[in-house]
Amino acid sequence: MLARCIAGTDAGKYFDAVDALFKAQEQLMANTKDTLLQIGRQQSAMSEEALEACEKDQALLDKIKDDENFAFEKLKVDATPTFFVNGEMLKGAMSFEEIDAKINRG
Repeated sequence: MLARCIAGTDAGKYFDAVDALFKAQEQLMANTKDTLLQIGRQQSAMSEEALEACEKDQALLDKIKDDENFAFEKLKVDATPTFFVNGEMLKGAMSFEEIDAKINRG
C-alpha cells in the first residue's frame, strides 16, 4: 500500500518504493511504523499524517485485494514471482538470460 501511495500513477516511483521496502525488510520487522515513515519520507517527503491516511485507505486496500483475487482466480497465479511472456505463464525466479530467451523465441 505504501508503494502505491508514494507513486500514485508513476510506475517508476512505485518500483523505487518497492525496492526500498525490500531492502529494509529487516528494519520493517524490527520497527515497522518508523521504517515505513522513513521510506515514505525518503521516497516522497510523506508526512506521518499522510502515512496514516495511506494505512487507512480502504478503497486502496479493496483495489489491492481485487487485484490479488483476479490474479489468483482468473490468471491462476499462485507463486511469486510469476511472469507472463508471450502468453506463457512462468513461475519462479529466472535469470535475465532465461527471460530474454523466452521473450526472443516468440
